[in-house]
Amino acid sequence: MTGQLAPVPPAEGYVPVPGGRVWYQIVGADRPGVPLLCLHGGPGMPHDYLEPLADLAEARPVIFYDQLGCGRSDRPGDDSLWILERFVEELAAVREALGLDRMHLFGNSWGGWLALQYVLDRRPSLDSLILSSSPPSVSRWISDCAGLRAALDPAVQDVLDRHEASGYFSCPEYQWAITQFYRRHLCRAGPWPDCLERTFAAMGGDVYETMWGPSEFGPVTGRLRGWDVSAALQGS
Repeated sequence: MTGQLAPVPPAEGYVPVPGGRVWYQIVGADRPGVPLLCLHGGPGMPHDYLEPLADLAEARPVIFYDQLGCGRSDRPGDDSLWILERFVEELAAVREALGLDRMHLFGNSWGGWLALQYVLDRRPSLDSLILSSSPPSVSRWISDCAGLRAALDPAVQDVLDRHEASGYFSCPEYQWAITQFYRRHLCRAGPWPDCLERTFAAMGGDVYETMWGPSEFGPVTGRLRGWDVSAALQGS
């Protein structure tokens, strides 16, 4: 086997997956290296903020796709689709459709959780697995995030505390406080790059809230709330 995509799909298009179609893009499709498939975070935050990884296409194909429910992909109104197992099936379908016999798999944040579950469930052949900001459990994420939150300005923490106690997650003041966290721990560039702005503009909010909840900080009320593969990784 080689690192080439065979048969060679179009550089951009759609792949049928359980529940609809997902949009994909291949940068550097003619490069000789083993392809890199990129999984974005969220759930429901499209691939755009990962676009700097396209610089790696000098040596290999770099493949992005928007998971179902966000970005350029279909947005079905069926919230029964927003479960981890379906996203694993989606990933497997994308890999098969694009002929990725060999690949490096990169996952950021939620995308890393998806990558881990795919590896544990399917035991696929991979050249490498790269995880970015992806702890092995929701509880670890909550504890790590609490540490970062504690370093925020006390006035910002007060806004977060007051609004969460009342359940006012959509209030503009609460959203302002969330943005302060993002500007310190998500992206410190100012102004934010266009690729990150596009990510938030094309977010699938229903996917995020169904799988995670109304707030970045918890409590996690969505379907991922008990996710924990720590023991499975220790036994692998």
